[in-house]
Amino acid sequence: MDCGCCCYKVEMFLLAFLCVSQISTFSYSAATATGGNDTLVNPTFVTVDDGAVCLTGQPASYFFLKGFGNGTRNWLVFLNGGGWCKNITDCLQYIDYRKIGQDIPPAAFYNHLLLTKRDENPEFFNWNKVSVTYCDGSSFTGNSDITIKNGTTYYFRGARIFKAVMQELLAKGMGSAENVLLAGSSAGGVAATIYCDAFRGYFPSTSRVKCFSDSGYFFLPKHHTRGNKFLSIFEGLIEMHGSTPALPESCTSKFPPAMCFLPQNLQADIQTPIFFLMSAFDTVQINYTLSNEHAVCSKNPNCTSSQLIKDMQELRLEFLDVLREQRNNSQKGVLIYSPFSHALLFDYRWYSLAPGGTKETYDELFRDWYFDRKRVNMIDTYPCPYNCSTSY
Repeated sequence: MDCGCCCYKVEMFLLAFLCVSQISTFSYSAATATGGNDTLVNPTFVTVDDGAVCLTGQPASYFFLKGFGNGTRNWLVFLNGGGWCKNITDCLQYIDYRKIGQDIPPAAFYNHLLLTKRDENPEFFNWNKVSVTYCDGSSFTGNSDITIKNGTTYYFRGARIFKAVMQELLAKGMGSAENVLLAGSSAGGVAATIYCDAFRGYFPSTSRVKCFSDSGYFFLPKHHTRGNKFLSIFEGLIEMHGSTPALPESCTSKFPPAMCFLPQNLQADIQTPIFFLMSAFDTVQINYTLSNEHAVCSKNPNCTSSQLIKDMQELRLEFLDVLREQRNNSQKGVLIYSPFSHALLFDYRWYSLAPGGTKETYDELFRDWYFDRKRVNMIDTYPCPYNCSTSY
């Protein structure tokens, strides 16, 4: 069966890396200190719209940690990811795998931007922080429902979830923020791109508002062996979830709606500063546009197939070409690295030196960009996802 969720039809290593890392992003609400180094918080369930529900009808939720000190006027909203589902069979498997509809326990968080320790997160540690649970499978864009033969109704309400959470955060004072960041990883990074300008509209012109997409810059290459895998996913998703109204009209007026899940078709019209962080050898991108064999090779330093490596290098060059327009915009940030990865915000390498010889970490470069200290437009020139011969 052809699946729309990134958690299906991939090798087990990709399953574990993509889905577990996204599931572990669940964070906050009524904070209670744990005995360790993490902060444990409870979910807040959305009440402003009783139609803002997960696929199974459970109320949508988010985790909220109130800011303190000089961070009380600053907000960081994080949109979790975890793939997509594009038809009812696919969505039923998605619900089962991601355990949607089950009780959501208090949770600590592992997203580096949401850490509350000053030494690890020096400029965001005391902000108001929100982590929005991902339970709709549409990058927060859907607004429909369907009842199947056994009488069970499933709800595709991602757009209503996004809007309802924003309403509740504005009621908590977010609208008067001085500094705001909308961020997301993977499918959440796609959502952060889609909603970037709409999110900016919640705030006065005096507020610094920016967006951040981690591992969400998926694209359609012209040369690949598996056909338009992403396009088939998004076409099915659009039909099942009713996502078109949530997509920017600046894009849907020029492209079919499914094409507007791809940042390559959104970037030209985004007016709000946005930062794209992506591996040139993103494991999900490789798997969905080349093959599982390529994805396995991208993670294996012992892979010696010159053809597989050459295919991935060609995909990288296409990706860099697609990014060209984004790189020419001085308001926007680009940081592309070569080591294989997906969702760097949950990886220890967030604190490692970024490519380009700047002697700064990914974390430091992002903060410099956010606070207008530096323009960041960096591409890792190394042509492989690990140490390999450049003669391929």
